Amino acid sequence: MKTTSIVSLVSAVCATLAVAAEGDPATKQLQVFPKNFARQHLGANLFVFNPANQTFVPTEAAAAWLDDDITTGWPVMAGKQSYLIALPEPEMLSNFSVSSRPAAGTVSIYAGDEPAAPGAKSWSPLAQNIPFDSINEKKLTKPFSRFAKYVLIQTDIADPGPLFSMYLYGERSAVDYNLRKREAAIDARAIFGQYVNNKTAFNLNGLYAQGRVTSANAPDGFLPWQKAIDDNPESGLTLNASTNESGAVIAYNGTQSISRIALLTDGATKGRLEFFAIGDAAEAAITPASIPAPNSAPAAAKPVSLEGRTPTTSIVLDGTTSRASVDFPAVQAVKLVVRWTPVNPNDTLTIRELDSFGALSLNDYEVGLKPEVVAGYSGADGKDAKEIAEGPMDPKDPKNDPIGLGPAGSPYLPGSLGFPPNLTRRGLPPLLPLSPL
Repeated sequence: MKTTSIVSLVSAVCATLAVAAEGDPATKQLQVFPKNFARQHLGANLFVFNPANQTFVPTEAAAAWLDDDITTGWPVMAGKQSYLIALPEPEMLSNFSVSSRPAAGTVSIYAGDEPAAPGAKSWSPLAQNIPFDSINEKKLTKPFSRFAKYVLIQTDIADPGPLFSMYLYGERSAVDYNLRKREAAIDARAIFGQYVNNKTAFNLNGLYAQGRVTSANAPDGFLPWQKAIDDNPESGLTLNASTNESGAVIAYNGTQSISRIALLTDGATKGRLEFFAIGDAAEAAITPASIPAPNSAPAAAKPVSLEGRTPTTSIVLDGTTSRASVDFPAVQAVKLVVRWTPVNPNDTLTIRELDSFGALSLNDYEVGLKPEVVAGYSGADGKDAKEIAEGPMDPKDPKNDPIGLGPAGSPYLPGSLGFPPNLTRRGLPPLLPLSPL
C-alpha cells in the first residue's frame, strides 16, 4: 500500500470534483453543498459509552439521529454522556451540528483513528465545552480540519429533549454521491444492529439522490433554492403564497414511489402546505438550458400550473411547531410540487429541510461515490482508483481492523466496542426497526 499525505489526498479530491463537475452546469454549482457523513446509508453507525463495563454499545438513537427524516427523534441521555460516530472509512472532516429541541448544557467533540475510551490521549479535541444550543441547527463558528474515522461527542445536559438529526460535514460534496441498488442484498439489522429505520434511510429529495429544486417563487435563483434539500437545517428556501401555481418544484431522479413527507420550517407561520405528486415524465426533464447561472432565476424554470389538480397530501402548520410529517398511500411521481397558502396572505414560509420517502430499504440500496468521481483519481498522488474505491486503508491488513468491523467502506457490525477491542462479528437479535416518532 502506498503512503499518501493528507494534503495530497485533499488536493486529489478537489481536482476530482472539478473534473466531475466540468461538463454539468448543475453539478458544478452544487459542489458547494457538503455531504453529511452521519448517515447510516453511508455506513455510519452510532454507539453510546457504558462506563460500567467500559464499552461502547449500540443505542436506539442511531435509527433516529442517523436517518434522513428531520422529524424522527430520540432523547439525549441526561448528565454526562459519550456517543461515538463510527464511519466506514476515514474522511476529512470540517464541521458538526445537530437538530434538536433547545437544551441548556454543553457539548465537546473529538476525533480519532481508533474507538478509544473517553479521556484517552488518542482523541484530538475539535470543540470543547461549547453551549449545546450553539450547534443546534447551526454549524460550529470555528470549522476544524481532521482526517478521522471516529468522532466522540460528549454531552452534559441536565434536562435534554429529543434530538432529531446529526450532521457531520467534510470535504466531499453531496453531488459526488449517488443512490444506487446494491450488487447483493444485505440484512441491515445484522450489519447495524436492530436500531435501523429502513423507511426513512433515503431522502428522495436529497442532492445525493439527484433531487433538484427546479423552480421556486423566490427570486434567489437555482443555487439558493437547493437550501431546502441540502441536509443542513441552518439554511432554507423562503416561499411566497401562491394559488393556481406552484411555490416550489422538486424533480426526482426518474420515477419514484413516495409515501411520506417530512419538513422543518421556521415554525412561526400559520397556514397549509399542499403537495402534488406529478407523474408525467415529460415534465421532469432537467436540461442544460433549464439550469440558470448562480443567483439568477431562469425563464425556463417556469412554475407548474395547479389549475384543476387535487393535492396528494397536505400539512397544516399551526405556528407553534417547526416540524411536521405526513404518511399517505404510495404514489408514483417524477416531481413533487409544493403550494403554500398562509392564514395571513402576506406571510412567507421558510422551509429549512424538506424530505420525501418511499419504499427503498437499506437492505437493497446504498449511497456511494459516483464512478466518475472514483475514476477521476490518478496515480499522481500515489493512490489509484482501486485504492480509493476500497478506502484509504488496506482492508486485508489486521492492524487496520482491530475490532473486526470488516473491509473499509462497509457498514459497521453491531456489538459492543470494548477496551481491549471486542472481536465478535455476531449480530444482535433481529428486531423490528424503530417507527418514526
